[in-house]
Amino acid sequence: MAASTLLILPSLDGGEAIVATASGQETGQGAGLGYETRRVPSTQLPDLEVTDLTIILPGQWVRIYETDLPKAGRAQQLKMARFAREDDIANNAEDLHFALSDSQPPHLAIVDQDVMDRLLETLGGLRPKAVYADYDLLSGDKALHVIDRAVEPSRAALDLDWTDETLGRVSDGKLAALFAEGLFAGRGLNLLQGDYRARSNINVPRVPLIRFGALAATAALALFVWGGVQARAAGAQAKDLRAQTAAEYLAATGNRAPSNPGRKAAQSLKAGPTTPTGFLDLSSILFSGLSGFEDMRVDQLRYNAADKVLRLRLIYPSFGAAAQVEAAISKAGGVLTTGGVREQEGAFVGEATLSIGEAS
Repeated sequence: MAASTLLILPSLDGGEAIVATASGQETGQGAGLGYETRRVPSTQLPDLEVTDLTIILPGQWVRIYETDLPKAGRAQQLKMARFAREDDIANNAEDLHFALSDSQPPHLAIVDQDVMDRLLETLGGLRPKAVYADYDLLSGDKALHVIDRAVEPSRAALDLDWTDETLGRVSDGKLAALFAEGLFAGRGLNLLQGDYRARSNINVPRVPLIRFGALAATAALALFVWGGVQARAAGAQAKDLRAQTAAEYLAATGNRAPSNPGRKAAQSLKAGPTTPTGFLDLSSILFSGLSGFEDMRVDQLRYNAADKVLRLRLIYPSFGAAAQVEAAISKAGGVLTTGGVREQEGAFVGEATLSIGEAS
């Protein structure tokens, strides 16, 4: 169902927002309730007393891309989607906020973190349950005039001086009903994910709150440790990748991984000409081949069961390191096929595939 209150924002530089509250009357357009509207200066938004709030954000600030990702956990899909679209992003990825839709394959939304931070600052104490780009909720062929911009449904939003197209104009109430219809139909990608996910308004008792604080501190420590792991040598990093290895093995085979997948794979390789176990063998070869490199990092690891290869994203210490890594993997019994190496934020990044080969 649509939210009881919609807040259609103007540019974050100022202007009047449209506050639309469910009126209890049917619209006859499939959105359920109609909306009563009023305009409020952006500076007065923190003073609003509203609940069940959904934000409609100017679409100029949001880029949404289609993806073609395999089924996986959302965290892994988000990582893959970021890698797939990094060439389309001019900004530093560390300064951006990413969100995925619930549909499969998902859509990827990208917003500057500065925009999200300014949004929260503009709202003050208001706690929205969802934030959507305006064009992502609308449908149809006609571009609409929305407060201070032109919105092309399902495509984009533009500043008014960037278009000469004749825009459709509707009342604020009708506009709110159109957005509500999109929500009711399940359109739109909620941008409140990750660090910006919706917070609960429930008051937590003091003792559970203390426990939650301890849990948060533990999580922060875990993140700190993980950051250190990423900077270690590949041999040390391999230890931390075993958990990911076990998860990938379960997904690939349907069986729980052995307690030490790398050792199991190494034993199977030494046992003679048996049928390769695939993922376990490749993981063992990878860890063994990279153990001699102090500055190598494995940034992504994914097993393709159909091709029986590991798809990797590697962080090299230098442009010329790819050939050395290929040789080391060959000695370990694998064939590493590397793509081009590119410099990105001071790191040398490249994709590669690892398959079973003849040890040299």
